[in-house]
Amino acid sequence: MDYKKLAKDIIPLVGGKDNIKLIWNCFTRLRFNLVDDTIPQIEELKKLEGVIDIQVTSSQFQIIIGNNVEIIADEINRLIGHDKKQSNEQPVVAEKSTPKKGVKNKVNGILETISAIFSPILPAIIGAGMMKVVLALITITKLMPETNGVFQVFTMISDSAFYFLPFLLAVSSARKFNVNEFISLCLAGVLMYPTLINGAANGLEPMKFWLFNLPYLSYSSSVIPVILGVWLMSYVNKGVNKVMPPMLKAILSSVVVLVITVPIVLIVIAPLGFYIGEYLSKGLIWLFSTVGPLAGFLLAGFNPIIVMTGMHYACMPAAIQSLATNGFDNFWLPFALISNMAQAGAIFAVFVKSKSPEQRSITVSTGLSAIFGITEPGMYGVTMKLKKPLYAAMLGSAIGGCVAVLLSVKTFSFVPPSIFALPTYIAPDGNMSGLWAILVGIILSFVLSFIFTMFFKFESSSKNNKTNEQKNEIKQEKGMESKVELSKEEVVVSPLAGKVIPMSQVPDVAFSEEHMGKGVAIEPDEGILRAPVDGDIAVIFRTKHAIVMTTDRGAEILMHIGINTVQLKGEHFESLVQVGDKVKKGQPIVKFDVEAIRAKGYATVTPTIVTNYSEFPEFEMIKTNETIKIGDPIMTIKGAI
Repeated sequence: MDYKKLAKDIIPLVGGKDNIKLIWNCFTRLRFNLVDDTIPQIEELKKLEGVIDIQVTSSQFQIIIGNNVEIIADEINRLIGHDKKQSNEQPVVAEKSTPKKGVKNKVNGILETISAIFSPILPAIIGAGMMKVVLALITITKLMPETNGVFQVFTMISDSAFYFLPFLLAVSSARKFNVNEFISLCLAGVLMYPTLINGAANGLEPMKFWLFNLPYLSYSSSVIPVILGVWLMSYVNKGVNKVMPPMLKAILSSVVVLVITVPIVLIVIAPLGFYIGEYLSKGLIWLFSTVGPLAGFLLAGFNPIIVMTGMHYACMPAAIQSLATNGFDNFWLPFALISNMAQAGAIFAVFVKSKSPEQRSITVSTGLSAIFGITEPGMYGVTMKLKKPLYAAMLGSAIGGCVAVLLSVKTFSFVPPSIFALPTYIAPDGNMSGLWAILVGIILSFVLSFIFTMFFKFESSSKNNKTNEQKNEIKQEKGMESKVELSKEEVVVSPLAGKVIPMSQVPDVAFSEEHMGKGVAIEPDEGILRAPVDGDIAVIFRTKHAIVMTTDRGAEILMHIGINTVQLKGEHFESLVQVGDKVKKGQPIVKFDVEAIRAKGYATVTPTIVTNYSEFPEFEMIKTNETIKIGDPIMTIKGAI
């Protein structure tokens, strides 16, 4: 694959250099923070060789690439002039829409924060974890004694990232919360100071700090205290910089921030984080001692959903905390490995059943990738697309997880869930029960997923071509009728009254060249946008200048009020609906101040387009007059996707 060409092709399709605020990557995904989330040409991006799928979260535009994603990310950063450090500074971005449930919104924010903090430090954690694999193999084979100098140096390497984890998290958290990295390292240094660690080891009484008791606790290998500490520091830093005279900032700002932050952290936040971690570990032990088989069934079975939503990043701190507190993890790592092997089993079954050379080629590469710990290419490129293999993998891994718990599965080091992690299931004292448990779990999940997939009926397809049979099968799974009258029309009407503008004259190439889709552009007479169809509100962009509706037939209709109005940051716009609302044709959905927007120099021409028009057997534009009224037909959609 030509990675440079792929990187070069992606940039214009996400809106060009000026639309990219930030780009970074995890194991398989390019993650973008964009200026305007409505610009990316999703269907065109999906057609690029090397792009597996697209996902849009509350604050990120994600392109799923696979194992070589870092090469693409580095090349894009080079082409647009962003350096590597900048690509890791992931700001907190406002939500794209206004969800109905604030709790859900907060949970998404927490998950994305954890993801942003842990992604940059994973190479160090993985490197140290793999060294533990090497040490386990040396111990098993008795290649050298533990007193050997080489063994001791390897032990230092394997312990470094975990013992000094607060330092790694301090840097990553500082980038996330926009705090000076070196001041954050000072905070981590206080948490790791020998006085605290030795005091905790000797069980000393709390230190007196004026009127407060400062407990001696060991924060080595801890996760929560330093993240919460740097989060607090970000607010203290902002407050200090607001009130401190500019001439004194360079001299006094850092010391004032530390003097305010450190005592609060040591007295309140760090102990709170420490005990949260302790009780979390005890809670996991209680969970698996009481309802272990059920927990294993659910965790392994639903791991693909956990990965899709990004919640696996929330599991990492719990796994690391469990290893630090209990010496083992039986909460996430074993079930992630079992799930990965189940995905591999389902993918190889697709290989056996598939008649398409293209599909068989994809399954070989993605199946091997799953065995080596990277399941997203196979999940998005094979099992999720075909659906039934995904269900087979989830069921197979659920059964494997349940059996593994019954056999007391445990891992003793943090290593990514792949075949290479197997030696970490051998206890430090040489006990092999954990290894046998995980072997039974992964073999059972692989075999069952393979068998279930072989029994399920599904039709393989190429990347961008679904057969009518597949489309009807998808509709059946969604509870829709398999036979749809292709002659039945769905009419899209004008959401505004005003003057019709030829799409070619819209001052935005994404619309004028119909990269985004086909439709009509209207210069509005009034500031009320109405629903052009009966359907659901799918997306309300955070600046409220754009809204997406979906119909029962699956048509995706984008209404974009004005050009570059994202820069108004929601000013002069009022959403009258929420994501998930069902609305009727003609119902007001957005209110906007036409004159105020024009007064600030922004064009108010409003394209209304069907972004996925090519997926319909018959799609027609209706000839419109120079002026148009609310409710006048503008497009018809025939057939079903």
